[in-house]
Amino acid sequence: MREGYGTRAPRAEEAEQVAALVHEAERSQDPTAGARTPAEFRGVWSRLDLARDARVATAPDGTLAGYAQVDVVRPGRLHADGYTRPGHLGTGIGAALIDWSGDRARRLAATAPHAGAPATLLHYVMLDGAADRMLRARDYRLVRVHQRMRRSLTGPLPAPRWPEGVTVRPCDGTPEELRRVHACAEEAFADRYEGVGRPFERWSADLVHERTDPALWVLAERAGRIVGVAVCDLTTVQGAPSGEVCQLAVAREARRTGLGKALLLAAFARFADRGVTTVGLDVDSESPTGAHRLYAGAQMAVTATIGQFELGLPAR
Repeated sequence: MREGYGTRAPRAEEAEQVAALVHEAERSQDPTAGARTPAEFRGVWSRLDLARDARVATAPDGTLAGYAQVDVVRPGRLHADGYTRPGHLGTGIGAALIDWSGDRARRLAATAPHAGAPATLLHYVMLDGAADRMLRARDYRLVRVHQRMRRSLTGPLPAPRWPEGVTVRPCDGTPEELRRVHACAEEAFADRYEGVGRPFERWSADLVHERTDPALWVLAERAGRIVGVAVCDLTTVQGAPSGEVCQLAVAREARRTGLGKALLLAAFARFADRGVTTVGLDVDSESPTGAHRLYAGAQMAVTATIGQFELGLPAR
């Protein structure tokens, strides 16, 4: 790194500063990126060894100029995130944080429950940017391409048309209901890339937080069984409230019935009822269910293209 820059572990009281830094970095690449919150980082940090699993880069004046973390998704699968604050690009922060992430992941992969088996470290970064080039130079492979999509909710919205026998309601937010939603989503996503999902505890930590409003979620049931879900959240984009479809899942037996489109349109309507004027989501561009075509057909446009890069870590 350039002289005067350094790295250290973040402090618990710096969650607000880190959230602002990460949002600035994301917004510089995608102006429609949703705001990041201190609560989000406090939640992530609660499951990390903060002294070892995260780093901030500091500028010569002591302000935060970069951030990185390494998180365990499941045994043998690790996820790294790294960000450089605009205005500090070209100082070597990005390369230093990528190298730190790789070193930390190798140490984690050598400890229980990972030890003795190969592991994989993954990064999600904007394609055709500096991070893309740095990862390729370090032997990371591009394995998937994801798209960030968004649309306006102003003006008339088409009404959902529900398949026969399907009833619709919001989520009640109870632990039992959340487990049923998780089970539906995991079953629906079993044919995704890798085919291995998230345990309930990790899923709920990722999607349920202090601002979660289960009344925004759309649950579709048939014969007492949840066969489709739209997990929705509120965020802030360019200073205005915005909707986020965090997950849209349809059980296998309910596919090709129009349920996915109906869930999406119902989510749009719930956001619009709250006065929200835009909605966004992320999608695998190679989704085996054709989700990206569904969203494009619902007038959602791509605002960013994100590469999923992976690095194999040999067994130790």
